[in-house]
Amino acid sequence: MGLQAQKAKRVKQKSLQAQHMDGADSNRVIIVHSIEDMQQLADSSLAVLLTDTLRGGLFYYSADTTTDGGTAFRSVLPGAGSWKRQYEKTGGINVRWFGARGDGVTNDAPALQQAINKAAAQLTPVLVPDGTYFIPGYITLLLPSNTYLKGQDKESTRFVTDTVYTDAAPMMLKGKGNHIHIANIGFDGGRRGTRSTQHAGRYSIVNLNFDTEPANDILIEHCGFANVFGRALLYRASQVRINDCDFEHIGRYNIDFATVDGAISNFAREGCSDVSITNCRFRDIGTHCISSYKISGLTIADNKLEHISGIGMANQECEHVKVTGNGVYYSGDNGMDFQRCKQVLISDNYFLNAGDNNAGRIGSGAAIFFGDDYSTANASNTVISNNFIRGSFSYEHLGDTAATFQNCGMYIIDANHVKISDNNIQGIGEPRKNMQQPLSIEDGNGIMIINTAKGESHDILVQGNTLTNLKCNAIYINGQSREIKIKDNYINTFGLHGVYMCAVGTNLYSQIEGNTIIDGKNIFRRDVAADIFIKAENAWITNFSITNNQIRNNRRANYQSRNDTVFTTHGIYFTADGFGKFNNLIVSNNQIHGHMKDEIGFSDKISEYSILKDTYFPAVSFNNNYSGSTDDYPGVIIPGLNQARKPRIVTESFSEHEPDYGNYTAGSIIRNIYPGNSVYAWVATNSGFAATARWHSGAVYTDGQTVYYDADVFLCKKGGVSGREVPRASDKMINDGSVQWQYMGKKVYFKELHLR
Repeated sequence: MGLQAQKAKRVKQKSLQAQHMDGADSNRVIIVHSIEDMQQLADSSLAVLLTDTLRGGLFYYSADTTTDGGTAFRSVLPGAGSWKRQYEKTGGINVRWFGARGDGVTNDAPALQQAINKAAAQLTPVLVPDGTYFIPGYITLLLPSNTYLKGQDKESTRFVTDTVYTDAAPMMLKGKGNHIHIANIGFDGGRRGTRSTQHAGRYSIVNLNFDTEPANDILIEHCGFANVFGRALLYRASQVRINDCDFEHIGRYNIDFATVDGAISNFAREGCSDVSITNCRFRDIGTHCISSYKISGLTIADNKLEHISGIGMANQECEHVKVTGNGVYYSGDNGMDFQRCKQVLISDNYFLNAGDNNAGRIGSGAAIFFGDDYSTANASNTVISNNFIRGSFSYEHLGDTAATFQNCGMYIIDANHVKISDNNIQGIGEPRKNMQQPLSIEDGNGIMIINTAKGESHDILVQGNTLTNLKCNAIYINGQSREIKIKDNYINTFGLHGVYMCAVGTNLYSQIEGNTIIDGKNIFRRDVAADIFIKAENAWITNFSITNNQIRNNRRANYQSRNDTVFTTHGIYFTADGFGKFNNLIVSNNQIHGHMKDEIGFSDKISEYSILKDTYFPAVSFNNNYSGSTDDYPGVIIPGLNQARKPRIVTESFSEHEPDYGNYTAGSIIRNIYPGNSVYAWVATNSGFAATARWHSGAVYTDGQTVYYDADVFLCKKGGVSGREVPRASDKMINDGSVQWQYMGKKVYFKELHLR
């Protein structure tokens, strides 16, 4: 008896055990245990119950000879049709029907591909039960339009590959159409060993139309992606949803940047829109974690990013962007980077050491970077609000180094119409042992606003932010700009300046208003470390106001000494490099106290605005600025009071007598607090330094005294007994007996104004 006859006899014997069941056609049901046994049957009146563990099910005979190896099997008898699986088409197609074993060893790629093709054609899901499905490194699964790949759970349903990398199959899955949905599957790209291994396993896991025409309607949810040396997800599509996915060990971590690396990217691909990446978790990602290019309508929300070698979120030329509720922990370059983007909302994100330059030691290392680093296009219309940015910098550990840190809080460059409000920024700066090393312009600043030679910023508001424990400057502004408004910020404990503003070109219509700036540390021990530092560098600073600020040093050992723990030299300081002039500058209604030198001071390079040759106009208007703490009588601040040189500034103040100290400009008025002697005020008739005592030889002088001789005024810098020679004007220290003098300039003369 032949083999086929033996099988037919076996099937006939089993048919004697058949049970009648109520089916659609009231067929007799016969039980068989293998596909081979079922293929021996050719009785159209039978329904076959296949009990194969993986591929079992109920089958009916059909004259149609079309088969697919999973839902239809050809009868092997001559002239026979095929056996069709009975299933609800909307319920999905199981990959086990096509022979996928899920044992992690068997090559399941052919079975998976057959199931995918069948399900896509019928617009039904591909069901992937629990198991580990092995796809060799030389095979890429193709996902046609309408693919819905549905696992049980990303931990229990897994697609794995080997460590072999081939150029012919760099990705595990490749989409080639629209309406692709992948859910509840964990993917392993095959890379083993260190995090920086190259060319081990797959370059990418899922490629969705990245190198073809843009697709539409992509949903990736509840999946896991791991162990890929390049990128996990590549796409070129619209209506993209990536939700609740895990990404780990993607790209080459902690080495020089490789642009191919990252978790999710549409790098340099146009035609993308309406993209949402939400509730995902990323860890140990090389170079850029999420890269977005020219996307209109981008939402990145409620994700967690940890240990990113480069940029957490790199966005170029995107618009209508919403980035909210994300946590970025330990990134090598910027935590979030927005290049030439428009209509952007960045809010309620948390950053911890997101910008510590851990790979390549390059870049600005900001938690949030916004603008145009290349001066090629505009970046505009952005709100950055309610973000929490924290680094590891601490004044208690200045001599320590740290493996991770926050290099810069926010970095804004060549941007317009930007609102930065209600953010909390603290602990910014790279710890280093030698604090005398040259400062990096990008290290230790809370908020930086930079304008390049090609760029120019307009309308930037920095309002309501809290900036504390900063290595360098709390707010740093440099470059040509207009309408820069720094309002109502709280700045506490900074290494150099609270607010640094340098105009390169022209700075017009800017404001520093209503800020609280306290406790500058001057950890670099600079000759000038001011709470507000204004510099004109080959530029005009015009139509500029500094008003209603509280500027003070709080920490003191006691209230009897002003210099015990105070290192900030000035409350407000003005300087210039090259050509630098000030015009229409208003400094009024500020409360400033507790600084080492002048509360308001100037460098020798400042000059007032000249209208005509040999004429001058007062550089600024300084009104109602007061000093004094809880135990001091308030006093009117005379700008540059202790300086030998300063621009001509008409001031108004109070005294009990004609001033015997200080630098006054012609026209300045000193009102008499007790006008009982009929003197209402003293008016400076010329510009110069005040002194009421004439120099004498052999006299005893103490530190801080001023004397005049002829029209010259001298300040005692070292007390002692004067000599016999009259001191003469000099830019150097003047030795006179055991006294040392500093030349302060010409003597100011006051005219009394009497009451009538």
